[in-house]
Amino acid sequence: MSSLLGRRAVVIGSGIGGLSVAGVLAGYFEQVDVLERDHLPASARSRPGTPQDRHPHGLLAGGLCALDEIFPGFRSDLTRAGAVPVKIAQEIHYERPDVGALPQRNFNMPILCASRPLIEFVLRSRVEAVANINLRSGCRVTEIMGETDKGSVQGVRFNTGLRRPEMLEADLVVDASGRGALTLALLDTLAWESPSTTEVGVDISYATVFVQVPENAPSDWKVVLTLPNPPALALNAVLAPAENNRWMVLIGDHGQTTRLETWDSFLQALRRLTTPTLYNALRYATPPADIRHYSFPASLWRHFERLPSLPRGILPIADSICRFNPIYGQGMSSAAKQARLLRDVLEDAVPATDPIATLQAGFMAKVGSVIQTPWSMATSADLAFPETTGERPENFEESRQFEAALFRAAVVDPVVHRVLLEVSQLLQPIDLLHDPDIIRRVEAVSAQKAGLNGSMMRTARQG
Repeated sequence: MSSLLGRRAVVIGSGIGGLSVAGVLAGYFEQVDVLERDHLPASARSRPGTPQDRHPHGLLAGGLCALDEIFPGFRSDLTRAGAVPVKIAQEIHYERPDVGALPQRNFNMPILCASRPLIEFVLRSRVEAVANINLRSGCRVTEIMGETDKGSVQGVRFNTGLRRPEMLEADLVVDASGRGALTLALLDTLAWESPSTTEVGVDISYATVFVQVPENAPSDWKVVLTLPNPPALALNAVLAPAENNRWMVLIGDHGQTTRLETWDSFLQALRRLTTPTLYNALRYATPPADIRHYSFPASLWRHFERLPSLPRGILPIADSICRFNPIYGQGMSSAAKQARLLRDVLEDAVPATDPIATLQAGFMAKVGSVIQTPWSMATSADLAFPETTGERPENFEESRQFEAALFRAAVVDPVVHRVLLEVSQLLQPIDLLHDPDIIRRVEAVSAQKAGLNGSMMRTARQG
């Protein structure tokens, strides 16, 4: 075990972020208590605290690698539990209205597809196997207690529903509760500066079905992504495999006004997509038992990282810092990568005079770089819809044109295609798309196709 930083760390929330962080902290504290308000199921089943877990979730390659580093063998555990291996991009049918389908090249980037309950259950099983982690369900944290005179955290107060509120003292409290409300309340209590917030109002709704894979299912792909065509067509869809020989199929719509309540209406919506791929795959499938719905109003980035400092002993993480539009499947992977970042920061904090303050400062100094890539990719796509609220970045239209040029180049240039996938799978930072060699390759394809002009490319280089 590494040098200890304290007696107890408390993690609020047992989602992907909370469980990942608990695994990291176990090597640096005598005891790690994970407090979860839900009564956790003993198998891979949905739970009330994550209503979105009845919809497809993507564990991107970057997130899968991070979890496998934190919990060695996690990838194998998930595979044995029934997750479906998928080769990027050989087994993915990726459809954009401007370029058609991208080539299905094999880049030796495997991912695993499974339902959110299965992913969380396998991760929870690994956490529960760690001797000094105590995962306590049915514990609703009501307050992070602070000491005003010291500007620090004392512990947490929580309810179990059985008796009077309880309290746990802690050297470190990690807020992985998903809303950040507890951390914001602590800042108010301590008269501390609150973070600024960047908000992108997406107003997206989606409908999901789980169906058995038909006997006549196509054999040339396992995953289908059909993108929208803003502003003309807001519909987009995702099909991904799940355990027990099922397909997870989602139809998303910006500002959707009509709920898809029947299988027939679901199929009709598939027919409105830019290609018939998904309709043809599902038209003869056995109708599902039900259709699940979910809505998401806005992506939020609370800029804790911009504050001069945080009260000693508090660390917001994952959705408590940034909530992504879930349609892009980035949330779980971003949370896992933040936990992986925390592991690096902890190693550096061990010899410090005040290791708790050092790990806080180190994490906040670097967490923005973890969030920036998924945030930029998601908000760029969302802001292409005129009705999306939020400030458009400078040179937004030029950036959108450059993105289109990247995809046109990816069709004919495997090097560009691979880099684009590595960035979208959170294996590489978004800055790699502006590497001089990538710019040259994109320019070459654009010149051949009489595409983007030189001034746009110069803008892209400067971006």
